[in-house]
Amino acid sequence: MPGRPFPSLSLLLMLLAFSLAVVWNGAGTAMAQQAVSAIDRDTLRTGDRITYQVRITGSEGFPRIVYPDSADFAPDFLIRSRQVERDGRGDTLTYFLTFFGVDDGAVPEMNAGLVRRTDTLWLAIPEVPFAFRSRVEDPDADMRPLKPIYPFFRSWWPYLLLGLVLAGITAWLMYRYRQKLIPEPKPVNRPVVRVEPFRNPLDDLRRELDRIQYAYGEPHRLYKQYYTELGDAFRSYFERAYHFPALESTTWELIRDLQYHKADEEVLQLLTRILEEADLVKFAKYEPNEADCSNVMKLARSLYQCISESDRYRIAVLRKKHEEEQKEKISEDTEYDLG
Repeated sequence: MPGRPFPSLSLLLMLLAFSLAVVWNGAGTAMAQQAVSAIDRDTLRTGDRITYQVRITGSEGFPRIVYPDSADFAPDFLIRSRQVERDGRGDTLTYFLTFFGVDDGAVPEMNAGLVRRTDTLWLAIPEVPFAFRSRVEDPDADMRPLKPIYPFFRSWWPYLLLGLVLAGITAWLMYRYRQKLIPEPKPVNRPVVRVEPFRNPLDDLRRELDRIQYAYGEPHRLYKQYYTELGDAFRSYFERAYHFPALESTTWELIRDLQYHKADEEVLQLLTRILEEADLVKFAKYEPNEADCSNVMKLARSLYQCISESDRYRIAVLRKKHEEEQKEKISEDTEYDLG
């Protein structure tokens, strides 16, 4: 009877390689991750600054590691700083601690988390025992502090913030109380400053001539009032534009003052004719007819046109001076309000 055929050599080698891979992966998974810890001295005193190191191997396949923080250490240790170094074989975590205990003890056992996607592998970090040595020079002296050592506040800023808030509330309450004690100031009645628009003497002269012309339907019946108002219209203009008392001046005095102010020659001639005719009517009992009244109004209109052309610059100067005076009044009113 022929024997059962043996498997080929290549099939045997594949089975052997697969078995070794399974054994190797299982052993690596079970034994690859390891944590060891140590401190740089075995005897500690209160206030000593020490270096505590944790070495984690087999962390290559874990992109993130959760290291112990201040909540994992005993109250006797204060973390000053820490640093992490990674090499091809694993991670080295170095803590710089300050010891505040008064008895023998140990850096407690803690856990480090190796995170891969949504899975976390917790790795135990063994404790590191140490001996305590007192700072008293005589080791045989049985001495203890007069007062117990109280733990230091690790977070002092909340108390500072609370103190600032209480101080602010107290200051605000004191301010409100003082405001109630201070009587309210009585309102000050400041003078009302009204900006007066510029009144052009030429515009007023034109309106006065219009009024005189249409006020007297038959000027030959009221010729005396007609001539008087016509002369006073021009006297009022020259008093405002040239700043001399033209209404109280005689005809001769008015012409003399206008010559002194360099008035236009044509203006002087037309004004002289109108005022002299008005003087004849008022003082010499001259009775003009209707043609004379119409003619004197034509002269008055011509005089107005001459004055409009010759006094253009003078009117502009008066307007600018008036605007400066109004600005000065507004400025004084503003200083009164601020003062």
